[in-house]
Amino acid sequence: MKKVLLLSLVLVMFLFAQEAATGTAATKLAPGGATFFTWLGIASIIGMVLTAIGVAFAQSSAAKKALDGAARQPEVAGRLMTQMLIALVFMETLAIYALLVIFLLLFVNPFTKFFVM
Repeated sequence: MKKVLLLSLVLVMFLFAQEAATGTAATKLAPGGATFFTWLGIASIIGMVLTAIGVAFAQSSAAKKALDGAARQPEVAGRLMTQMLIALVFMETLAIYALLVIFLLLFVNPFTKFFVM
């Protein structure tokens, strides 16, 4: 949860820094451009928070089921833990992909050309 909060704070700081930089002569925003970038930042934060919450619930559920299975049949505990770790890696990869998509939207947004003159 602390990581999600820290990421949210960093994204909000980036959003305010970008909004402060819009007053420079080098960048002129089209009408509605500031609104677009504001909502983009807010949507990015919400998307990452929801992804983190979903992955956390999925990982805790997988760990719970694996530990329940190991408690019922201790002789297969090693195989269960191996399979659980592989499943956890796939779940964490989902969170990394979501972060990648958010970074792409923030920094390499294809719609920016419509909002920056």
